This record gives sequence, structure tokens and C-alpha cells, in this order.
Amino acid sequence: MDEEMDSLVVNELQQTFPEREKQITELYSLIGRPDERYVTSIFIYGGPSVGKSSITKSMLKKINIKHAFVNLIECYTSKVLYETILNKLSDHKIDPSAGQPYAKCDNMMDFLQHLQVIHNQTNLDGAIIVLDKAEKLKDMEFNLLPVFLRFKEIIEIPITVILITELIFEKFYSRSNLVEPIKLHFPQYNKEELLCILTEDIHYAKQMILDNFDELLDFDREFYRNYVNVFLSVFYRVCRDLCELRYMARINFIKYCEPIMNKETSMHDSMALWRKVAPVLKSSLEVLYLRIADDKTPLQNGKQSISLDFSKKNVARTLELPFYAKYLLIAAFLASYNPAKDDKRMFVKYHGKKIKTKSDVKKKSKVSEQLNTQLGPKPFTFDRLLAIFYAILDENIGFNNNLLVQLSSLVELQLLSSLSDNFVLDGHKYKCNVNFEFIQTVSKMVGFSIRKYLSDFSHM
Repeated sequence: MDEEMDSLVVNELQQTFPEREKQITELYSLIGRPDERYVTSIFIYGGPSVGKSSITKSMLKKINIKHAFVNLIECYTSKVLYETILNKLSDHKIDPSAGQPYAKCDNMMDFLQHLQVIHNQTNLDGAIIVLDKAEKLKDMEFNLLPVFLRFKEIIEIPITVILITELIFEKFYSRSNLVEPIKLHFPQYNKEELLCILTEDIHYAKQMILDNFDELLDFDREFYRNYVNVFLSVFYRVCRDLCELRYMARINFIKYCEPIMNKETSMHDSMALWRKVAPVLKSSLEVLYLRIADDKTPLQNGKQSISLDFSKKNVARTLELPFYAKYLLIAAFLASYNPAKDDKRMFVKYHGKKIKTKSDVKKKSKVSEQLNTQLGPKPFTFDRLLAIFYAILDENIGFNNNLLVQLSSLVELQLLSSLSDNFVLDGHKYKCNVNFEFIQTVSKMVGFSIRKYLSDFSHM
């Protein structure tokens, strides 16, 4: 009977999460049966959107075992982490009016004592603690990771700890006395796997056609699979994030079907469909992760049509950024596309007179074939970014946490890339990801002349 139940649970999960049969089977063999569970800690790692958290959470619900699933991004201190775990393992519901947790817990010793009390009351044998985004443990108290890795030994209660992270375990080696957990790797999906997964979204695609067109387009699975194949031919090299690919595939399918609905081409003319959708797919690459293609315009029949204007100017206008964040982005662009040796000439008012050489005259007399804005962005340090930011900003503002938060937001939005580890305090490096047309639009919004401060145009 137990084997039949095991098979049923595994099969349901494999149908829900295709192309993850091996990982589901292995994880179930480790935690599926509480009476046979012997592991102290499990280390689940892999890139973003590969099914680590969702598969673990779904499996825990299906086997109906007491567990605490905690996202460490929400637990900004160890106190919040301890109290969150205690609340979930004790089934304590926090009253919004009172806001009182199960127990106040300030340190690891109090946490272990409270766990023992809960165990005596409700029996925590076979319980599981899941720490999602476990890389955040590197920024927290030094004793947290070693304790969670050997939790069963320390508390003498058969509780298993699962760590879920995007980092490999070797990245945690700076910590002392680490016990090697059982490792479970979730690899990135390859192109064929993504094709199979995205093809399963055909029912969403049919619903979108119903919501956006007057008549129904009767297409089969093969038609949608061909579209997904075309979509991945553009997106696969740039993005492997399943969540983002799924979102972009759904909204671009409207444009793929428009020529058919407008009687411009046949459903079976794949080459004509490709020629029409290719420019749209390529332009939509520029708005990955920004989620700006939600602007809806009503049609005459009362339905709504998704407007997919992926032009660079539209992206810059639609993206709502705080005032100082716009100047930080402009400063980042200038730092990426100007040589550091030109900073004094560009941003210092009384920088002294530059003596022109023959090479300068030659450079000025001919148009350069390779402008800095065409060669791609260069890395720059945090100190240089701040120096340019204060040089181009008319206001006198002090350095504060608000600027750091806005800089982090630009990194989260993929407008900037962080090129250094979080632990590097001196000389943290970034790179600007936006192009000239984008930054020109942002500059006009704040009344800033970007060309005046770029080395490529300073001679004009």
C-alpha cells in the first residue's frame, strides 16, 4: 500500500513538473517516508526558475508532514528567522491586531529550548525545516549554517533541514566546521526541455486568443509547438529563466497570430509567420524582466488587446524610476561609456586647458569608426559612479541609504549588472546594461543633455 502511495505522489509531481523526474524521485526517496528518513540536512542547488522551491513545497504538501518553509529574504535578522520557524512548527497564527509571535526568541539557545517545548506538546519527529534563498545565511550570524547542517545531532529531535540556494556548496566554505549535506542538483533546462514545458501552456494561449480577438483561432498542439520553437530560437541564448520565458512566450503569441486573424497569411505558412514575428521577438528581448508589456487598449467589441510596443523609447517612458535613480542610471551610463581619463575634462569645471596634439587633431578631423557607445559598456567602480552622480546633479544632497537602495533597485531591474561579490567592500564594480537611445529618453525626462558629457560627442 505504501509503495502504491509513493508511486501516486511521485507520478502526480512528475506530471505537474515535467522534465524533473530524476530530481523528484531522488528528493522523495530522501524525505517521502518520515519513518525511514535518516538524513540530517539536504542541500538543493541550481539556477533560477529550475523548480527547486516549487517542487519541494509541493512535495511537502502532498506527503502531509509538519514543516516550516521559510524564505530568508523575508527574515532580515536571525530573531525573525527563529520566530518564523517556531510559529510554523507550532501552527501558531499571529493576530494582526496584537502581532504577537509564538515566543520571543533572540538567540540560538532560546530557539532550541522552544523547539523542545513544541516537540513535547505536538511531537516534531520527522518534521522538516526548509530554508529557501539559503545564500542569505552567509550574511547572517556565523553559527547559523553549522547548526542547521547538524541540527538533528544538536537538538536530538529527528528534524531534517533542507537548504535551497542558487550557489554551490563550495561557496559556503568560508564557514568553519561545516558538515557536508546530501546534495541535490537541479540543472538548467536545455532547449528541448523548455520546448516541451512551454508547449504545455497551450490552454493559456487559447484563452489569450479568446480574450484579444473577435473570432476563435482553431489551432492544434503542433501549431503552438512550432511557435514555441520559433520563440526559443530568439530567446534561448539570452535567457534560461523559465518564468520569464513563459511570460514572454504568452504575450508574444498574440503578435504571432495577428497576421492569421487579419487574413494576411495562412496558418500553415510558417515562413511568412516567422518573417512577421521575428522583429517583434527581437525587440522584446530589450524588455526582459521589466514586465512593461501590460498596457491594454480596449477594442470596439469591449474586449482588450495587449499592446506590445517594445520600442526603446516606449520602455524608457513606461519604466517608472525615482528622480535620483534616473540620475544614477545616467551616471552609470557615462561611467560605462566614457574612458576614466576623460572624467576630469568632462565633469570638473576648472580642469585646466588641454594642449592639443597632432593625434587629437587627426581624431577630430575624421569620424571615428568605433565609438565608445558602439563598443559596449565597460565596468566601473562604485566610487567613480558616485563621483559622476554628484558632478552632474545640480542639487547638493548627502550620501544616504536611499541612494544605496535605488542603486540596488537598478541592479534588480537588470538596468545595471553587479560584477563583484557582495562581500567585496572596496572597489565594487558595476556595468550599465541600457543603450544610448534608452538613456537619451531618460535624460530628456530630467532635462539633462547626455551628449554633452559623452566623449564620443564632445568634439561636436
